[in-house]
Amino acid sequence: MSTQIPRRAAVLSLLLFTSVSQRAAEPADFIVRNARVVTVDARFSLAQAVAVGGAKILAVGSNADIARYAGPGTRIVDAHGRMVLPGLMDSHTHAFRCATSELDGEVFVAKSIPQVQAYLRAQAAKKPPGAWLLIDRGFPTRLAEGRLPTKAELDAAAPDNPVHYNAGPVSMANSKALAVSGITRDTRDPTPGIVVKDPQTGEPTGLLRGAAQLLKVASSARSPTAAVRRDAVKKFYSLFNQQGITSIAERTSDNSMIDELRDLSAKGELTVRVNCTRVTSAGKTREDSIVNIARLAQAPAGKLAYGPTGVGDDWVRIGPLKVFLDGGMLIGTAFMREPWGVGPTYQITDPAYRGQLLQDTNQLRELYIEAAKQGWQLTAHCAGEGAMDVLLDLYEQVQRELDITQRRFQMTHANFPSAHNLDRCRRLGVGADLQPAWLWKDGASLVKTLGEHRMEWFLPFKTYMESGVNVGGGSDLMTKLDPIESINPWSPWLGMWVALTRQTERGGVLNAKERITREQVIRFYTLNNARLHFDETRKGSLEPGKLADLILVDRDLLNCPVNDVRDTKVLLTMVGGKVVWDAAKPQPGSAGTPQ
Repeated sequence: MSTQIPRRAAVLSLLLFTSVSQRAAEPADFIVRNARVVTVDARFSLAQAVAVGGAKILAVGSNADIARYAGPGTRIVDAHGRMVLPGLMDSHTHAFRCATSELDGEVFVAKSIPQVQAYLRAQAAKKPPGAWLLIDRGFPTRLAEGRLPTKAELDAAAPDNPVHYNAGPVSMANSKALAVSGITRDTRDPTPGIVVKDPQTGEPTGLLRGAAQLLKVASSARSPTAAVRRDAVKKFYSLFNQQGITSIAERTSDNSMIDELRDLSAKGELTVRVNCTRVTSAGKTREDSIVNIARLAQAPAGKLAYGPTGVGDDWVRIGPLKVFLDGGMLIGTAFMREPWGVGPTYQITDPAYRGQLLQDTNQLRELYIEAAKQGWQLTAHCAGEGAMDVLLDLYEQVQRELDITQRRFQMTHANFPSAHNLDRCRRLGVGADLQPAWLWKDGASLVKTLGEHRMEWFLPFKTYMESGVNVGGGSDLMTKLDPIESINPWSPWLGMWVALTRQTERGGVLNAKERITREQVIRFYTLNNARLHFDETRKGSLEPGKLADLILVDRDLLNCPVNDVRDTKVLLTMVGGKVVWDAAKPQPGSAGTPQ
Protein backbone atom coordinates (compact mmCIF):
# COMPACT_ATOMS: atom_id res chain seq x y z
CA MET A 1 0.00 0.00 0.00
CA SER A 2 2.75 2.46 0.95
CA THR A 3 4.54 2.05 -2.36
CA GLN A 4 1.38 3.03 -4.29
CA ILE A 5 1.07 6.53 -2.81
CA PRO A 6 4.36 7.98 -4.12
CA ARG A 7 3.74 6.35 -7.50
CA ARG A 8 0.31 7.99 -7.81
CA ALA A 9 1.77 11.33 -6.69
CA ALA A 10 4.44 11.07 -9.36
CA VAL A 11 1.85 10.36 -12.03
CA LEU A 12 -0.26 13.33 -10.92
CA SER A 13 2.81 15.57 -10.90
CA LEU A 14 3.71 14.44 -14.41
CA LEU A 15 0.16 15.10 -15.65
CA LEU A 16 0.15 18.54 -14.02
CA PHE A 17 3.54 19.37 -15.55
CA THR A 18 2.39 18.19 -18.98
CA SER A 19 -0.84 20.21 -18.74
CA VAL A 20 1.04 23.38 -17.79
CA SER A 21 3.80 22.89 -20.36
CA GLN A 22 1.29 22.31 -23.18
CA ARG A 23 -1.05 25.12 -22.20
CA ALA A 24 -2.01 27.25 -25.18
CA ALA A 25 -0.24 30.55 -25.63
CA GLU A 26 -3.65 32.20 -25.96
CA PRO A 27 -6.04 31.26 -23.11
CA ALA A 28 -9.67 30.96 -24.11
CA ASP A 29 -12.36 33.32 -22.92
CA PHE A 30 -14.95 30.56 -23.09
CA ILE A 31 -14.88 26.76 -23.21
CA VAL A 32 -17.75 24.33 -23.53
CA ARG A 33 -16.76 20.78 -22.62
CA ASN A 34 -18.38 17.36 -22.18
CA ALA A 35 -20.53 18.17 -25.19
CA ARG A 36 -21.58 16.47 -28.41
CA VAL A 37 -20.18 19.07 -30.78
CA VAL A 38 -21.53 18.89 -34.33
CA THR A 39 -18.89 20.78 -36.27
CA VAL A 40 -20.61 20.70 -39.71
CA ASP A 41 -17.15 20.62 -41.28
CA ALA A 42 -16.48 18.81 -44.55
CA ARG A 43 -16.65 15.41 -42.80
CA PHE A 44 -19.46 16.38 -40.43
CA SER A 45 -17.06 15.57 -37.58
CA LEU A 46 -18.17 15.24 -33.97
CA ALA A 47 -16.10 16.54 -31.07
CA GLN A 48 -16.30 16.97 -27.27
CA ALA A 49 -15.28 20.55 -26.65
CA VAL A 50 -14.86 24.02 -28.15
CA ALA A 51 -12.56 26.88 -27.12
CA VAL A 52 -13.41 30.49 -27.96
CA GLY A 53 -11.08 33.49 -27.84
CA GLY A 54 -12.40 36.94 -28.59
CA ALA A 55 -14.87 36.72 -31.46
CA LYS A 56 -13.50 33.53 -32.96
CA ILE A 57 -13.13 29.82 -32.38
CA LEU A 58 -9.67 28.85 -31.15
CA ALA A 59 -9.97 25.08 -31.23
CA VAL A 60 -12.37 22.16 -31.47
CA GLY A 61 -11.51 18.71 -30.20
CA SER A 62 -11.59 16.34 -27.26
CA ASN A 63 -11.88 17.46 -23.66
CA ALA A 64 -8.16 16.79 -23.27
CA ASP A 65 -7.31 18.79 -26.40
CA ILE A 66 -9.25 21.81 -25.23
CA ALA A 67 -8.18 21.67 -21.54
CA ARG A 68 -4.90 23.38 -22.41
CA TYR A 69 -6.81 26.50 -23.47
CA ALA A 70 -8.18 27.04 -19.96
CA GLY A 71 -6.84 30.05 -18.09
CA PRO A 72 -7.70 31.81 -14.87
CA GLY A 73 -10.32 34.00 -16.58
CA THR A 74 -11.86 31.32 -18.80
CA ARG A 75 -15.58 30.67 -18.40
CA ILE A 76 -16.07 26.91 -18.62
CA VAL A 77 -19.49 25.43 -19.34
CA ASP A 78 -20.10 21.74 -18.73
CA ALA A 79 -22.61 20.61 -21.36
CA HIS A 80 -23.31 17.29 -19.60
CA GLY A 81 -23.40 15.52 -22.95
CA ARG A 82 -25.76 17.95 -24.66
CA MET A 83 -25.33 19.02 -28.27
CA VAL A 84 -23.45 22.07 -29.54
CA LEU A 85 -24.18 23.33 -33.07
CA PRO A 86 -23.12 26.26 -35.22
CA GLY A 87 -25.48 29.21 -34.86
CA LEU A 88 -28.52 28.78 -37.09
CA MET A 89 -29.30 31.04 -40.05
CA ASP A 90 -32.60 32.07 -41.62
CA SER A 91 -32.16 32.71 -45.34
CA HIS A 92 -35.33 34.77 -45.80
CA THR A 93 -36.85 37.19 -43.29
CA HIS A 94 -38.66 40.50 -43.10
CA ALA A 95 -37.75 40.82 -39.44
CA PHE A 96 -37.01 44.54 -39.29
CA ARG A 97 -40.57 45.38 -40.31
CA CYS A 98 -42.07 42.48 -38.36
CA ALA A 99 -40.44 43.71 -35.14
CA THR A 100 -43.00 46.52 -34.85
CA SER A 101 -46.01 44.56 -36.12
CA GLU A 102 -47.60 44.16 -32.69
CA LEU A 103 -47.07 47.61 -31.21
CA ASP A 104 -50.82 48.24 -31.47
CA GLY A 105 -51.75 44.83 -30.11
CA GLU A 106 -51.63 41.20 -31.08
CA VAL A 107 -51.92 40.44 -34.80
CA PHE A 108 -55.11 38.55 -35.68
CA VAL A 109 -54.43 35.21 -37.40
CA ALA A 110 -57.32 34.13 -39.63
CA LYS A 111 -58.15 30.41 -39.48
CA SER A 112 -61.73 30.26 -40.76
CA ILE A 113 -64.24 32.57 -42.45
CA PRO A 114 -66.66 32.59 -39.46
CA GLN A 115 -63.71 33.57 -37.28
CA VAL A 116 -62.87 36.37 -39.74
CA GLN A 117 -66.46 37.59 -39.62
CA ALA A 118 -66.54 37.51 -35.82
CA TYR A 119 -63.32 39.51 -35.68
CA LEU A 120 -64.68 42.11 -38.11
CA ARG A 121 -67.93 42.46 -36.10
CA ALA A 122 -65.94 42.98 -32.91
CA GLN A 123 -63.71 45.60 -34.56
CA ALA A 124 -66.68 47.38 -36.13
CA ALA A 125 -68.30 47.64 -32.69
CA LYS A 126 -65.23 49.48 -31.39
CA LYS A 127 -64.90 51.93 -34.27
CA PRO A 128 -67.15 54.51 -35.89
CA PRO A 129 -68.98 53.80 -39.16
CA GLY A 130 -66.65 54.49 -42.05
CA ALA A 131 -63.46 53.49 -40.22
CA TRP A 132 -61.35 51.01 -42.15
CA LEU A 133 -61.09 47.43 -40.85
CA LEU A 134 -57.92 45.61 -41.84
CA ILE A 135 -56.85 41.95 -41.77
CA ASP A 136 -53.26 41.33 -42.81
CA ARG A 137 -51.80 38.26 -44.56
CA GLY A 138 -54.91 36.07 -44.45
CA PHE A 139 -53.78 33.42 -46.92
CA PRO A 140 -56.69 31.33 -48.28
CA THR A 141 -54.66 28.12 -47.98
CA ARG A 142 -54.71 28.58 -44.21
CA LEU A 143 -58.45 29.04 -43.79
CA ALA A 144 -60.51 25.98 -42.91
CA GLU A 145 -62.67 26.58 -45.99
CA GLY A 146 -59.59 26.66 -48.24
CA ARG A 147 -60.65 29.87 -49.97
CA LEU A 148 -60.81 33.63 -49.58
CA PRO A 149 -63.92 35.17 -48.01
CA THR A 150 -66.29 36.63 -50.58
CA LYS A 151 -67.37 40.24 -50.85
CA ALA A 152 -70.81 39.21 -49.57
CA GLU A 153 -69.31 37.50 -46.51
CA LEU A 154 -67.29 40.62 -45.68
CA ASP A 155 -70.39 42.79 -46.23
CA ALA A 156 -72.40 40.64 -43.84
CA ALA A 157 -69.83 41.13 -41.08
CA ALA A 158 -69.22 44.86 -41.52
CA PRO A 159 -71.69 46.56 -43.87
CA ASP A 160 -70.95 50.09 -42.64
CA ASN A 161 -67.16 49.86 -42.62
CA PRO A 162 -64.74 49.48 -45.53
CA VAL A 163 -62.87 46.18 -45.15
CA HIS A 164 -59.49 45.30 -46.63
CA TYR A 165 -58.70 41.59 -46.29
CA ASN A 166 -55.04 41.56 -47.28
CA ALA A 167 -53.45 38.30 -48.39
CA GLY A 168 -50.33 39.97 -49.76
CA PRO A 169 -50.41 40.72 -53.50
CA VAL A 170 -54.01 39.49 -53.48
CA SER A 171 -56.68 41.36 -51.52
CA MET A 172 -60.41 41.17 -50.89
CA ALA A 173 -62.48 44.31 -50.42
CA ASN A 174 -66.08 44.59 -49.33
CA SER A 175 -68.66 46.77 -51.05
CA LYS A 176 -68.00 49.74 -48.78
CA ALA A 177 -64.26 49.62 -49.49
CA LEU A 178 -64.88 49.50 -53.23
CA ALA A 179 -67.33 52.40 -53.03
CA VAL A 180 -65.14 54.76 -50.99
CA SER A 181 -62.21 53.92 -53.28
CA GLY A 182 -64.17 54.59 -56.45
CA ILE A 183 -63.60 51.10 -57.83
CA THR A 184 -66.42 50.27 -60.26
CA ARG A 185 -67.12 48.21 -63.35
CA ASP A 186 -65.40 50.98 -65.34
CA THR A 187 -62.15 50.89 -63.35
CA ARG A 188 -59.20 49.92 -65.53
CA ASP A 189 -56.64 47.38 -64.41
CA PRO A 190 -53.38 48.88 -63.11
CA THR A 191 -50.11 47.65 -64.64
CA PRO A 192 -49.39 45.05 -63.44
CA GLY A 193 -52.58 44.05 -61.65
CA ILE A 194 -56.17 42.93 -62.13
CA VAL A 195 -59.44 44.22 -60.73
CA VAL A 196 -61.40 40.97 -60.96
CA LYS A 197 -64.93 41.43 -62.31
CA ASP A 198 -67.94 39.14 -62.48
CA PRO A 199 -68.04 37.73 -66.03
CA GLN A 200 -71.85 37.97 -66.03
CA THR A 201 -72.45 41.42 -64.55
CA GLY A 202 -69.10 43.16 -65.05
CA GLU A 203 -69.18 44.36 -61.43
CA PRO A 204 -66.04 44.10 -59.25
CA THR A 205 -66.07 40.90 -57.17
CA GLY A 206 -63.91 42.51 -54.49
CA LEU A 207 -60.86 40.46 -55.51
CA LEU A 208 -57.80 42.54 -56.37
CA ARG A 209 -54.79 40.75 -57.85
CA GLY A 210 -51.85 43.08 -57.50
CA ALA A 211 -54.25 46.02 -57.46
CA ALA A 212 -54.65 46.86 -53.76
CA GLN A 213 -53.00 50.22 -54.44
CA LEU A 214 -56.38 51.34 -55.79
CA LEU A 215 -57.91 51.11 -52.30
CA LYS A 216 -57.96 54.38 -50.39
CA VAL A 217 -57.10 52.71 -47.12
CA ALA A 218 -56.86 54.88 -44.03
CA SER A 219 -54.96 53.04 -41.30
CA SER A 220 -55.11 53.97 -37.64
CA ALA A 221 -51.88 52.14 -36.85
CA ARG A 222 -49.31 54.41 -35.27
CA SER A 223 -45.93 54.90 -36.89
CA PRO A 224 -43.21 54.00 -34.40
CA THR A 225 -40.60 56.57 -33.46
CA ALA A 226 -37.00 55.74 -34.26
CA ALA A 227 -36.35 54.89 -30.60
CA VAL A 228 -39.41 52.62 -30.37
CA ARG A 229 -38.48 50.84 -33.60
CA ARG A 230 -34.88 50.39 -32.48
CA ASP A 231 -35.97 48.87 -29.19
CA ALA A 232 -38.45 46.59 -30.96
CA VAL A 233 -35.79 45.34 -33.37
CA LYS A 234 -33.38 44.55 -30.54
CA LYS A 235 -36.08 42.65 -28.66
CA PHE A 236 -37.06 40.67 -31.75
CA TYR A 237 -33.45 39.77 -32.44
CA SER A 238 -33.28 38.55 -28.85
CA LEU A 239 -36.17 36.21 -29.67
CA PHE A 240 -34.13 34.93 -32.62
CA ASN A 241 -31.24 34.25 -30.25
CA GLN A 242 -33.54 32.27 -27.96
CA GLN A 243 -34.37 30.01 -30.91
CA GLY A 244 -30.68 29.60 -31.82
CA ILE A 245 -30.65 32.03 -34.77
CA THR A 246 -27.46 34.05 -35.09
CA SER A 247 -27.68 35.22 -38.74
CA ILE A 248 -30.52 36.28 -41.02
CA ALA A 249 -31.04 37.54 -44.55
CA GLU A 250 -33.35 40.54 -44.69
CA ARG A 251 -34.98 40.09 -48.08
CA THR A 252 -36.17 43.70 -48.46
CA SER A 253 -33.75 46.35 -47.17
CA ASP A 254 -33.92 50.07 -47.81
CA ASN A 255 -31.28 52.67 -46.94
CA SER A 256 -32.88 53.71 -43.66
CA MET A 257 -33.01 50.10 -42.45
CA ILE A 258 -29.37 49.57 -43.35
CA ASP A 259 -28.41 52.80 -41.57
CA GLU A 260 -30.16 51.70 -38.38
CA LEU A 261 -28.58 48.26 -38.48
CA ARG A 262 -25.14 49.76 -39.02
CA ASP A 263 -25.68 52.12 -36.11
CA LEU A 264 -26.77 49.25 -33.86
CA SER A 265 -23.65 47.37 -34.91
CA ALA A 266 -21.37 50.36 -34.26
CA LYS A 267 -22.79 50.63 -30.74
CA GLY A 268 -22.34 46.90 -30.09
CA GLU A 269 -26.09 46.34 -29.80
CA LEU A 270 -26.65 43.81 -32.59
CA THR A 271 -27.04 40.18 -31.55
CA VAL A 272 -27.86 38.85 -35.03
CA ARG A 273 -25.75 39.19 -38.18
CA VAL A 274 -27.75 40.62 -41.08
CA ASN A 275 -27.33 40.17 -44.83
CA CYS A 276 -29.30 42.94 -46.56
CA THR A 277 -31.04 42.24 -49.87
CA ARG A 278 -31.67 45.30 -52.05
CA VAL A 279 -34.82 45.46 -54.20
CA THR A 280 -35.31 47.06 -57.60
CA SER A 281 -37.32 46.72 -60.80
CA ALA A 282 -36.40 46.82 -64.46
CA GLY A 283 -36.53 50.27 -66.01
CA LYS A 284 -38.21 51.07 -69.28
CA THR A 285 -34.79 51.32 -70.94
CA ARG A 286 -31.30 50.07 -70.22
CA GLU A 287 -30.35 53.63 -69.27
CA ASP A 288 -33.16 53.68 -66.70
CA SER A 289 -31.87 50.43 -65.22
CA ILE A 290 -28.32 51.79 -65.02
CA VAL A 291 -29.60 54.83 -63.12
CA ASN A 292 -31.70 52.65 -60.77
CA ILE A 293 -28.76 50.40 -59.93
CA ALA A 294 -26.39 53.29 -59.35
CA ARG A 295 -28.94 55.01 -57.10
CA LEU A 296 -29.28 51.85 -54.96
CA ALA A 297 -25.57 51.78 -54.13
CA GLN A 298 -24.95 55.49 -53.79
CA ALA A 299 -24.37 56.99 -50.35
CA PRO A 300 -23.69 60.55 -49.14
CA ALA A 301 -20.08 61.57 -48.71
CA GLY A 302 -18.51 60.01 -45.66
CA LYS A 303 -21.01 57.14 -45.43
CA LEU A 304 -20.53 53.52 -46.44
CA ALA A 305 -22.15 52.65 -49.77
CA TYR A 306 -25.36 50.63 -50.00
CA GLY A 307 -24.00 48.28 -52.63
CA PRO A 308 -22.95 46.31 -54.51
CA THR A 309 -22.99 42.84 -52.97
CA GLY A 310 -20.30 42.37 -50.32
CA VAL A 311 -20.12 45.94 -48.98
CA GLY A 312 -20.07 45.91 -45.19
CA ASP A 313 -18.68 43.67 -42.47
CA ASP A 314 -19.52 40.48 -40.60
CA TRP A 315 -22.44 42.17 -38.80
CA VAL A 316 -24.18 44.07 -41.59
CA ARG A 317 -23.38 43.19 -45.18
CA ILE A 318 -25.04 44.04 -48.48
CA GLY A 319 -26.38 40.91 -50.15
CA PRO A 320 -28.01 40.25 -53.51
CA LEU A 321 -30.08 42.49 -55.75
CA LYS A 322 -33.67 41.25 -55.96
CA VAL A 323 -36.64 41.77 -58.24
CA PHE A 324 -40.17 40.44 -57.88
CA LEU A 325 -40.59 38.28 -60.96
CA ASP A 326 -44.00 36.73 -60.25
CA GLY A 327 -46.80 36.61 -57.71
CA GLY A 328 -47.32 34.32 -54.72
CA MET A 329 -47.81 30.59 -54.33
CA LEU A 330 -50.22 31.00 -51.41
CA ILE A 331 -52.49 33.45 -53.22
CA GLY A 332 -52.73 31.93 -56.68
CA THR A 333 -50.63 34.51 -58.52
CA ALA A 334 -47.36 32.58 -58.90
CA PHE A 335 -46.52 32.19 -62.59
CA MET A 336 -46.96 28.52 -63.50
CA ARG A 337 -46.13 26.45 -66.60
CA GLU A 338 -49.68 25.16 -66.77
CA PRO A 339 -52.90 26.95 -65.83
CA TRP A 340 -53.79 27.03 -62.16
CA GLY A 341 -57.23 25.62 -62.89
CA VAL A 342 -60.67 27.01 -62.21
CA GLY A 343 -61.68 26.74 -58.57
CA PRO A 344 -62.78 28.53 -55.41
CA THR A 345 -59.47 28.69 -53.50
CA TYR A 346 -58.24 31.71 -55.43
CA GLN A 347 -61.53 32.54 -57.19
CA ILE A 348 -60.04 31.63 -60.56
CA THR A 349 -62.60 31.59 -63.37
CA ASP A 350 -60.30 31.75 -66.41
CA PRO A 351 -59.20 28.24 -67.45
CA ALA A 352 -56.11 29.68 -69.16
CA TYR A 353 -54.94 31.69 -66.10
CA ARG A 354 -51.30 30.87 -65.23
CA GLY A 355 -50.60 33.56 -62.64
CA GLN A 356 -48.78 36.86 -62.99
CA LEU A 357 -45.37 37.67 -64.46
CA LEU A 358 -44.52 41.07 -63.03
CA GLN A 359 -41.50 42.10 -65.10
CA ASP A 360 -40.85 42.74 -68.77
CA THR A 361 -38.23 40.08 -69.48
CA ASN A 362 -36.43 42.10 -72.17
CA GLN A 363 -36.02 45.03 -69.82
CA LEU A 364 -35.05 42.70 -66.97
CA ARG A 365 -32.32 41.16 -69.12
CA GLU A 366 -30.75 44.61 -69.56
CA LEU A 367 -30.99 45.28 -65.82
CA TYR A 368 -29.38 41.96 -64.95
CA ILE A 369 -26.48 42.34 -67.34
CA GLU A 370 -25.68 45.81 -66.05
CA ALA A 371 -26.06 44.77 -62.40
CA ALA A 372 -23.77 41.78 -62.89
CA LYS A 373 -21.15 44.01 -64.49
CA GLN A 374 -21.31 46.28 -61.44
CA GLY A 375 -20.65 43.37 -59.05
CA TRP A 376 -24.12 42.48 -57.84
CA GLN A 377 -25.15 38.98 -56.91
CA LEU A 378 -28.68 38.52 -58.29
CA THR A 379 -31.85 36.91 -57.03
CA ALA A 380 -35.53 37.09 -57.86
CA HIS A 381 -38.77 36.21 -56.17
CA CYS A 382 -39.89 33.29 -58.33
CA ALA A 383 -42.61 31.23 -56.67
CA GLY A 384 -44.00 29.32 -59.65
CA GLU A 385 -42.31 26.89 -62.00
CA GLY A 386 -43.00 29.17 -64.98
CA ALA A 387 -41.20 32.01 -63.24
CA MET A 388 -38.22 29.74 -62.55
CA ASP A 389 -38.07 28.89 -66.25
CA VAL A 390 -38.00 32.61 -67.08
CA LEU A 391 -35.40 33.43 -64.43
CA LEU A 392 -32.98 30.72 -65.52
CA ASP A 393 -33.42 31.76 -69.15
CA LEU A 394 -32.37 35.26 -68.07
CA TYR A 395 -29.39 33.97 -66.09
CA GLU A 396 -28.25 32.00 -69.15
CA GLN A 397 -28.47 35.19 -71.21
CA VAL A 398 -26.30 37.00 -68.65
CA GLN A 399 -23.84 34.10 -68.80
CA ARG A 400 -23.35 34.80 -72.51
CA GLU A 401 -22.15 38.30 -71.61
CA LEU A 402 -19.93 37.42 -68.62
CA ASP A 403 -19.12 34.35 -66.54
CA ILE A 404 -21.52 34.06 -63.59
CA THR A 405 -20.70 30.49 -62.55
CA GLN A 406 -18.87 31.70 -59.43
CA ARG A 407 -21.24 34.57 -58.65
CA ARG A 408 -23.78 32.43 -56.77
CA PHE A 409 -26.89 33.91 -58.30
CA GLN A 410 -29.99 32.82 -56.41
CA MET A 411 -33.67 31.97 -56.70
CA THR A 412 -35.97 33.16 -53.94
CA HIS A 413 -38.62 30.55 -53.01
CA ALA A 414 -38.10 28.32 -56.08
CA ASN A 415 -40.93 26.03 -54.98
CA PHE A 416 -41.20 23.96 -58.16
CA PRO A 417 -37.91 22.99 -59.80
CA SER A 418 -37.59 20.38 -62.54
CA ALA A 419 -34.83 18.01 -63.59
CA HIS A 420 -33.94 20.33 -66.46
CA ASN A 421 -33.86 23.41 -64.24
CA LEU A 422 -31.78 21.70 -61.57
CA ASP A 423 -29.24 20.84 -64.27
CA ARG A 424 -29.19 24.49 -65.34
CA CYS A 425 -28.75 25.63 -61.73
CA ARG A 426 -25.81 23.29 -61.28
CA ARG A 427 -24.10 24.51 -64.48
CA LEU A 428 -24.64 28.18 -63.60
CA GLY A 429 -23.83 27.86 -59.88
CA VAL A 430 -27.32 29.04 -58.89
CA GLY A 431 -28.67 28.37 -55.37
CA ALA A 432 -32.01 28.93 -53.65
CA ASP A 433 -33.61 29.87 -50.34
CA LEU A 434 -36.55 27.61 -49.46
CA GLN A 435 -39.38 27.79 -46.90
CA PRO A 436 -40.23 24.42 -45.28
CA ALA A 437 -43.08 25.93 -43.24
CA TRP A 438 -45.04 26.45 -46.47
CA LEU A 439 -45.20 22.69 -46.89
CA TRP A 440 -46.55 22.36 -43.35
CA LYS A 441 -49.02 25.26 -43.48
CA ASP A 442 -50.12 25.15 -47.13
CA GLY A 443 -49.20 21.78 -48.65
CA ALA A 444 -52.56 20.09 -48.08
CA SER A 445 -54.49 22.95 -49.69
CA LEU A 446 -52.11 23.15 -52.65
CA VAL A 447 -52.59 19.43 -53.34
CA LYS A 448 -56.33 20.01 -53.67
CA THR A 449 -55.72 22.88 -56.09
CA LEU A 450 -52.86 21.55 -58.21
CA GLY A 451 -53.22 17.79 -57.82
CA GLU A 452 -50.76 15.16 -56.60
CA HIS A 453 -48.88 14.89 -59.91
CA ARG A 454 -47.89 18.56 -60.04
CA MET A 455 -47.13 18.58 -56.30
CA GLU A 456 -44.49 15.86 -56.70
CA TRP A 457 -42.05 18.68 -57.45
CA PHE A 458 -43.18 20.94 -54.59
CA LEU A 459 -40.19 21.77 -52.35
CA PRO A 460 -38.28 18.56 -53.19
CA PHE A 461 -35.58 18.99 -50.53
CA LYS A 462 -33.85 15.66 -51.12
CA THR A 463 -33.75 16.05 -54.91
CA TYR A 464 -32.41 19.58 -54.54
CA MET A 465 -29.58 18.43 -52.30
CA GLU A 466 -28.69 15.32 -54.26
CA SER A 467 -28.57 17.39 -57.46
CA GLY A 468 -25.67 19.41 -56.10
CA VAL A 469 -27.63 22.67 -55.97
CA ASN A 470 -26.98 24.65 -52.80
CA VAL A 471 -30.21 25.40 -50.91
CA GLY A 472 -30.72 27.03 -47.52
CA GLY A 473 -33.65 27.04 -45.12
CA GLY A 474 -35.64 30.14 -44.30
CA SER A 475 -39.02 31.34 -43.12
CA ASP A 476 -40.18 34.44 -45.05
CA LEU A 477 -41.58 35.68 -41.73
CA MET A 478 -43.77 38.74 -42.26
CA THR A 479 -45.80 39.75 -39.25
CA LYS A 480 -46.42 38.61 -35.65
CA LEU A 481 -43.53 37.78 -33.32
CA ASP A 482 -44.38 34.29 -32.11
CA PRO A 483 -42.10 31.70 -33.81
CA ILE A 484 -45.00 29.31 -34.52
CA GLU A 485 -48.00 31.63 -34.93
CA SER A 486 -46.09 34.17 -36.98
CA ILE A 487 -47.02 34.71 -40.62
CA ASN A 488 -44.97 32.80 -41.69
CA PRO A 489 -43.71 30.54 -38.85
CA TRP A 490 -40.03 31.26 -38.25
CA SER A 491 -39.02 28.59 -35.73
CA PRO A 492 -35.99 26.88 -37.29
CA TRP A 493 -36.82 23.75 -35.30
CA LEU A 494 -40.25 23.58 -36.90
CA GLY A 495 -38.59 24.08 -40.28
CA MET A 496 -36.13 21.25 -39.59
CA TRP A 497 -38.93 18.93 -38.47
CA VAL A 498 -40.96 19.66 -41.60
CA ALA A 499 -37.98 18.95 -43.85
CA LEU A 500 -37.39 15.67 -41.97
CA THR A 501 -41.01 14.49 -41.95
CA ARG A 502 -42.83 16.43 -44.72
CA GLN A 503 -45.82 16.50 -42.39
CA THR A 504 -48.66 18.92 -43.16
CA GLU A 505 -50.56 20.85 -40.50
CA ARG A 506 -53.87 19.32 -41.54
CA GLY A 507 -52.58 15.76 -41.34
CA GLY A 508 -50.86 13.54 -43.85
CA VAL A 509 -47.40 13.43 -45.37
CA LEU A 510 -46.61 15.11 -48.68
CA ASN A 511 -44.20 13.20 -50.93
CA ALA A 512 -42.29 11.25 -48.27
CA LYS A 513 -39.49 10.31 -50.69
CA GLU A 514 -38.29 13.93 -50.48
CA ARG A 515 -37.47 13.73 -46.76
CA ILE A 516 -33.89 14.61 -45.92
CA THR A 517 -31.49 13.24 -43.28
CA ARG A 518 -30.56 14.72 -39.91
CA GLU A 519 -27.14 15.70 -41.25
CA GLN A 520 -28.67 17.36 -44.30
CA VAL A 521 -31.20 19.32 -42.27
CA ILE A 522 -28.49 20.71 -39.97
CA ARG A 523 -26.45 21.79 -42.99
CA PHE A 524 -29.66 23.28 -44.46
CA TYR A 525 -29.84 25.82 -41.60
CA THR A 526 -26.10 26.39 -41.14
CA LEU A 527 -23.38 25.91 -43.76
CA ASN A 528 -25.70 25.87 -46.77
CA ASN A 529 -27.10 29.24 -45.79
CA ALA A 530 -23.59 30.59 -45.27
CA ARG A 531 -22.68 29.48 -48.79
CA LEU A 532 -25.65 31.33 -50.26
CA HIS A 533 -23.94 34.56 -49.19
CA PHE A 534 -20.21 33.72 -49.63
CA ASP A 535 -19.85 33.34 -45.85
CA GLU A 536 -18.75 29.71 -45.55
CA THR A 537 -15.16 30.69 -44.69
CA ARG A 538 -16.40 32.78 -41.74
CA LYS A 539 -19.39 30.92 -40.33
CA GLY A 540 -21.75 27.98 -40.78
CA SER A 541 -19.45 25.43 -39.12
CA LEU A 542 -17.42 25.18 -35.92
CA GLU A 543 -13.80 25.27 -37.04
CA PRO A 544 -10.71 27.15 -35.77
CA GLY A 545 -10.54 30.69 -37.08
CA LYS A 546 -14.24 31.00 -37.82
CA LEU A 547 -16.60 33.34 -36.01
CA ALA A 548 -17.69 32.04 -32.61
CA ASP A 549 -21.40 31.72 -33.40
CA LEU A 550 -22.66 28.63 -31.61
CA ILE A 551 -25.59 27.23 -29.66
CA LEU A 552 -26.11 24.64 -26.93
CA VAL A 553 -29.39 22.70 -27.16
CA ASP A 554 -31.22 20.34 -24.86
CA ARG A 555 -31.36 17.23 -27.07
CA ASP A 556 -29.38 15.10 -29.53
CA LEU A 557 -30.76 16.10 -32.91
CA LEU A 558 -28.98 13.24 -34.62
CA ASN A 559 -30.66 10.53 -32.55
CA CYS A 560 -33.74 11.85 -30.74
CA PRO A 561 -37.22 10.79 -31.94
CA VAL A 562 -37.95 12.82 -35.06
CA ASN A 563 -41.05 14.46 -33.56
CA ASP A 564 -38.90 15.82 -30.71
CA VAL A 565 -36.90 17.97 -33.13
CA ARG A 566 -39.61 20.64 -33.43
CA ASP A 567 -39.63 21.17 -29.64
CA THR A 568 -35.87 21.71 -29.30
CA LYS A 569 -34.94 24.24 -26.61
CA VAL A 570 -31.84 26.41 -26.84
CA LEU A 571 -29.93 26.63 -23.58
CA LEU A 572 -27.21 29.05 -24.69
CA THR A 573 -26.52 31.17 -27.77
CA MET A 574 -23.21 32.86 -28.55
CA VAL A 575 -22.58 35.36 -31.33
CA GLY A 576 -19.03 36.52 -31.99
CA GLY A 577 -17.80 35.14 -28.68
CA LYS A 578 -20.48 36.93 -26.67
CA VAL A 579 -23.24 35.00 -24.90
CA VAL A 580 -26.48 36.65 -26.04
CA TRP A 581 -28.91 34.11 -24.61
CA ASP A 582 -28.44 31.98 -21.52
CA ALA A 583 -31.56 30.12 -20.40
CA ALA A 584 -30.18 29.91 -16.89
CA LYS A 585 -29.70 33.68 -16.75
CA PRO A 586 -32.46 35.33 -18.83
CA GLN A 587 -32.02 38.93 -19.84
CA PRO A 588 -34.22 41.48 -18.03
CA GLY A 589 -37.41 42.00 -19.99
CA SER A 590 -36.78 38.94 -22.14
CA ALA A 591 -39.86 37.49 -23.78
CA GLY A 592 -38.40 34.00 -23.71
CA THR A 593 -39.17 31.28 -21.23
CA PRO A 594 -35.99 29.73 -19.82
CA GLN A 595 -35.94 25.96 -19.77
